[in-house]
Amino acid sequence: MTSGGGPSTQNGKAVVRWNATRHGISSPVPVVPGLERAEDWQEHRGGILENLSPVGHLEVTLAERVALLSWRLYRVTRYETEAISLSQLRIEEDIHKREMFVRSFRENPYASTHPEDVRFEAKHNRQTYNALRCFPTQEADKKLRGQDTTSIVWSVLVTAQRQTEKEIDEETLDLPGVPEDADVVELPEMKASDVRGCVEAIAAHIGEDPDELLESATLSARLEASSAKRKAEEVEGEIDVMSRERILPDDSTLEKICRYEAHLSSQLYHALHELENLQKHRMTGEGTPLARLDVQGSFTAEG
Repeated sequence: MTSGGGPSTQNGKAVVRWNATRHGISSPVPVVPGLERAEDWQEHRGGILENLSPVGHLEVTLAERVALLSWRLYRVTRYETEAISLSQLRIEEDIHKREMFVRSFRENPYASTHPEDVRFEAKHNRQTYNALRCFPTQEADKKLRGQDTTSIVWSVLVTAQRQTEKEIDEETLDLPGVPEDADVVELPEMKASDVRGCVEAIAAHIGEDPDELLESATLSARLEASSAKRKAEEVEGEIDVMSRERILPDDSTLEKICRYEAHLSSQLYHALHELENLQKHRMTGEGTPLARLDVQGSFTAEG
């Protein structure tokens, strides 16, 4: 702080130097509440006035107009950036909506359509296949995670139903180690020996060899995991392509940005030209005190 209580830094002086010039329409405050900060505008305005060094009411008015127009041009850049960001964020939802539209024409109308669901299925199917593949080598006393237990028993049950083409009532099965209040789709942690007992119980219910039933379930899980992985890779590839395609705003937004930016740029350069002529006339007596750009693009003087 200076002895008079004012700022001592160059930036601070640049901001407050022109405080006394805040008069009426020549000192607009173009700050969008919640999105822009008044202090940023004041710093921007102060920097422009410091750089252009206007003298007198008219020069200050033109310099403030330069500050206002350049501030609005920054806003155009921010708008373009936000438009691109929002477009990028909508990619997965747009894929989902498109897939929902065409889903009824596919063999499986219940197939997942949202990329998040596709990723989940790929991860889940891979986990199921790994649990089935590793199960035959597990020690009898080894405790399996509830997720793996569920994957094995449920896959074997579904395979049994597919082979018999009949739905199997879980309550008719005597599944060892499964609590009475437990559901096959969400089993707790269980010993490998109990899980093996569940496989045997399901196989006995349909008159199938348990090892063959387990092998069939493992093969089906491998095919489903492979298919889910391929679908997830296709979706990720599509997201990557759409991300690259959306590096620019859509045509309508881009046209609006270009039109607005051209309009502001024209006004900005016109204000700078007017200010330059005024300052040149003030300092050297040359030039015109005020210049105007007509619709043909040639300069004419107003005096």
